[in-house]
Amino acid sequence: MWVAAVLAAVVTTGCGKGANKPALPEAQQGSNAVGVKAITPSTELEASVTRVTGQIRSKQEATLSPQATGTIAKMLVKVGDRVKKGQTLAVLDTSNVAIAVEQARAVKAAADAALQLATSNLERTRKVAEGGGIAAAGLDQAEIGQKQAAAQAAQAAAAVKMAEENLRDMAILAPFDGVITARLKNLGDTVAMTPPTSVFTLVDVTGLEVRALVPESVVDKVKPGAKTQGTLSPSGVRFEATVTTVGSVVDTTNRTVEVLADVAGDEKTVLRPGALVDLDFSSVSQAEDTTKGLFLPTQAVSARGQEGFVWVVQDGTVRKRDVRVERILPGYVRVLQGLSADERVLADSSLDVKEGTAVRVVQ
Repeated sequence: MWVAAVLAAVVTTGCGKGANKPALPEAQQGSNAVGVKAITPSTELEASVTRVTGQIRSKQEATLSPQATGTIAKMLVKVGDRVKKGQTLAVLDTSNVAIAVEQARAVKAAADAALQLATSNLERTRKVAEGGGIAAAGLDQAEIGQKQAAAQAAQAAAAVKMAEENLRDMAILAPFDGVITARLKNLGDTVAMTPPTSVFTLVDVTGLEVRALVPESVVDKVKPGAKTQGTLSPSGVRFEATVTTVGSVVDTTNRTVEVLADVAGDEKTVLRPGALVDLDFSSVSQAEDTTKGLFLPTQAVSARGQEGFVWVVQDGTVRKRDVRVERILPGYVRVLQGLSADERVLADSSLDVKEGTAVRVVQ
């Protein structure tokens, strides 16, 4: 019994010591702390966040089809050839159309001769009528005959023009200076006007522009006439572009606006339609004083409009801090109120944390 009493006293004393020992703060319990990534606000935006990817395209590009139906008799160009406006690219078989032109010209010659005869007859009839040698009805008949002959001559002339136009339509002409980028038919192929048969693709490689989809947060600062620097990918060739058009509609899918910019300078000779480029709008942003302040990635701030909050890391825990922000560029907001430059915040505001949660910065 004495031994049992001693053991009981020892056990009781041990439990008491454990109960009186102070627990570690939640922030110091490393095994319970949540591993997080923390960042400090940037005081300047890098130029890379003001860059927008665009694509070079030709201001003039056409798929050429014949204006008539027939068989290709001549192919005068191949892919890669540079052509001038009005140059003949291909000719259809003109045998039947050429015969039609000759027939129309013959009919016109006969009509012209008949008109000449009717005109001479009218002049003689008028002279006789002036001397009283013919009745008025005879003069009227001569005048009507001359008008009929004139109408027939005009109709024949129109028929000649139509036949000659049909002959010209047997040739496919270049509508502007450019480069043949595709030849879709070959010698001997039959082509049609309706539905149109595509024969060539012609691209003007001198008049180039960049089409870029600019985020709506940036586009209000982009104006027609603004100069921007472009970089060709992947070669890194730099060029200058001038904004010509800023779209008036926001794409509801990706919240972007179409912007077109003309390529300027000698560098356009090394640019090709379809190439990807980066347009740098940092100069536009600097002009609007948007590259100074405190900036955070949008995912670090939970906000609706200008009101929101961030999770500030303090003494191993997180504290909810209300802030006011404004959207500046894609993926970035500027902090207007509630945060200082030396404070650290969680890089992802959507983490499952609450006020006072113990954290361990792992970056």
